[in-house]
Amino acid sequence: MKKLAVYTLLLFVSALAFSSCMAGQSPEYTSELERLDEALEQADEYVRIKEQKIATIGNMLNSRGVSPLQQYQIYGQLYEEYKAYQFDKAKEMLEHQEVLADELGSVPMKNDALLNKAYLLTSAGFFLEADNVFGQLDTAVFEDSQKILWYNARQKFLHDYQEYVRTSSIDVPDADKIAFYQDQVLNKSPKESSLNHHMKILRMIEAGDFERAYNENLTFIGTLSNDEHDYAVQTYWQGFICENLDRPVETIMWWVESAISDIKGAVKDNASLCSIAIKLINPEETDRAFRYIRLSLDDALFYNAKLRKVQIASTMPWIEKAYSDAKEVQAGERLRYLMLTSVAALLLMLICIYTVSLYVKGRRSAGVIEKKNEQLAEYTRSIIDVEDNLRKTNYDLVEANAAKEEYLGLFLSMCSGYLDKLKKTLTRDQYEAELKNFYKTFDTSFLTLYPTFVDEFNALLKDENKITLKEGEMLNTELRIFALIKLGITQSSHIASLLRYSVNTIYNYRAQVKKAAIDDKENFEEIVKKLGSKM
Repeated sequence: MKKLAVYTLLLFVSALAFSSCMAGQSPEYTSELERLDEALEQADEYVRIKEQKIATIGNMLNSRGVSPLQQYQIYGQLYEEYKAYQFDKAKEMLEHQEVLADELGSVPMKNDALLNKAYLLTSAGFFLEADNVFGQLDTAVFEDSQKILWYNARQKFLHDYQEYVRTSSIDVPDADKIAFYQDQVLNKSPKESSLNHHMKILRMIEAGDFERAYNENLTFIGTLSNDEHDYAVQTYWQGFICENLDRPVETIMWWVESAISDIKGAVKDNASLCSIAIKLINPEETDRAFRYIRLSLDDALFYNAKLRKVQIASTMPWIEKAYSDAKEVQAGERLRYLMLTSVAALLLMLICIYTVSLYVKGRRSAGVIEKKNEQLAEYTRSIIDVEDNLRKTNYDLVEANAAKEEYLGLFLSMCSGYLDKLKKTLTRDQYEAELKNFYKTFDTSFLTLYPTFVDEFNALLKDENKITLKEGEMLNTELRIFALIKLGITQSSHIASLLRYSVNTIYNYRAQVKKAAIDDKENFEEIVKKLGSKM
């Protein structure tokens, strides 16, 4: 009996050790991600410092005797602070500069403001507006420094627009024209300037010479301070280069460097954090990935540039896969903890048998009994700890799912907004095809998260009103409406916008389905929100 108890104890300890070992297995970049998490915890403080700096500069406008020229310069400083922090404010500062330049009658000052505005609009994805600004510029009167800004702004416009429309039917800009403007920047900008170095590396990347780009950019990064924006930009590109060189660990390490630099600079127009999130979408890092995506979305909404929102929305395929993977992981976690709990229960039973055996055999020595009782208490506490961990794990899983379904709703809204933008550039047939694909993406994503939703929903309806799907259908209009309600999107106007129906149509669908409910028609939608929520 003693040998059996000892053997079982060893089995239990081994199981715990294996579990801990598996849980403790961490990639090489774990310490880097912990650095990033520490920086994220301080993000609000960095934003406070940024706001304080902006307020200090802004107060200079209220100083007595500030001339229009000085105002122009102050607005320029504010633009520099806002351009990677808040798009609308940055644009507003440039518009103030335009007005002041007109008052001063200075064409060069007006051109500086317009060139910055064209670049800002391009970076934010407002290509039509940027193109209009380009049309206001007279290149014939440009100073040499303005010619460099012009070439850089034009290559940026054509390059980003190319990426924006690459998957659509719109003609992509001529690659030779992009190369021409990039070469002009290289030839006319100072050789040691950040712009020249950046353009040189960009040309290497576009030529597919990633090894050379890696070495060149590594040298350039070594000349930069980690508290300047250029450092965040170039470390992001270094991560991009490493990804193309199939160096996944180094990719994440460089993107972490970039993300931390962005956080410390209170940069809201960032790309690294979302890139890290996409890289981390796997069963082991699902929660962290979704946390990073959530923070990226928050930054994009704060900055208010449509291009970044579109880029984040393009992660939907990865999100869909992550939901599926997460569910598999959850099942595996439950099984693992169930096995551990079973082993613990067996151990407890054997310990009880062993203790009774000792008692029966007359080993009533007070010292022995007291010692065994202490051991029993210790083992019992261990078992309780295991059970507590199991409960905590299940609770965390529930919380994670709640957050994920909330942000699934947000991402769907963003995809829908992107579809609205595309409508202006697509034919009717193309738009209908995109809309059909959007519905398919929504249906697939939702049913991956809630595979029994249709059956559970039908169980709430009278037999004659149960929904029968056509061949090939995953969801129909009624089911999509209540699927959105399940995700927390309850306003008829929002649902109508997502599904491309009138508000009255959505209202009528909701009313008809409620009438078809078996009972509790008043609380029908609240009941729907709870479908599929059992763990």
